[in-house]
Amino acid sequence: MKQIVRASRKDVALLILTALIWASAFAAIKFALEDMGPVWTAAGRVFVGFLALVPFAILGKASFLTPRSTLGLIIIIALLITIVPFVLISWALQFIDSGVTALLMGTTPFMAMLLGHFFTKDEIINRYKLLAVACGMSGILLIVGRDAIFGFGATPFFAQFAIILAGFCYVSGGILIRKVDMKPIPFTTITLGIGSICLIVIALLVEGIPEKLPGMKSGLALLWLGLFPTGLAYVLRFYLVRRVGVSVFAIGMNTIPVFGIVFGAIILGEEIQTTTLIALFLVICGLFVARLGTQKPDEDK
Repeated sequence: MKQIVRASRKDVALLILTALIWASAFAAIKFALEDMGPVWTAAGRVFVGFLALVPFAILGKASFLTPRSTLGLIIIIALLITIVPFVLISWALQFIDSGVTALLMGTTPFMAMLLGHFFTKDEIINRYKLLAVACGMSGILLIVGRDAIFGFGATPFFAQFAIILAGFCYVSGGILIRKVDMKPIPFTTITLGIGSICLIVIALLVEGIPEKLPGMKSGLALLWLGLFPTGLAYVLRFYLVRRVGVSVFAIGMNTIPVFGIVFGAIILGEEIQTTTLIALFLVICGLFVARLGTQKPDEDK
């Protein structure tokens, strides 16, 4: 398992960029769902992401030959970071609103901190990481508001559990990513290829063959989802998890709900509250505090 380093300024910038890209997915999914079911939307974005990375893998003369043990590990990772969470979240969103979802997904840094502490040698829990997680969670609480907190009692338990389980899958997949010794593009290409096959089969079983092709707006939204929140963002995820660790990466991803609101305001005309800006400040502060908690420092670049 590769030793992690303290996040440099470049790493922090890439963490924020990854969160921005993933946050843009919320509005794009809304457009894609106008003509497609949730499982076909998930399958479509993963397949487009796979197709987008294949030329880069070929031009870079990437080797896809991997030991059987590594291939088995990649299949498990594909299940944990694409197939299972995508299906769980798509199902759960039928019963709970986005505020409760954001609050539940905001617990992933706690999971990452605990799993990193017990299953790695260089992601030990310390006061910096505890403070960072507290800042991030405070920011999310500001975003979702009291209605989301009180909404727990009004929403089905199994839908809430599905979101938490999806977050656990993401974190577990991140721990396993650190065990894979491959370059980001070939690894992501193989992972998305496996995810595409499985999700297309699930979509056929659950939603059947689509009766019509997506319209222009839905098609462009699906193209965006595949190229950026899936293809590019998954390459960045692999690079960053192996470099700065699962817990720091998870804390950085707490900015996603904040940026999601910002994109909603820009693209969908939704209103930005003052609390959103305060939340962004808290979450980014948490990211910089988490940076101090890494055991092995690296000179900023």
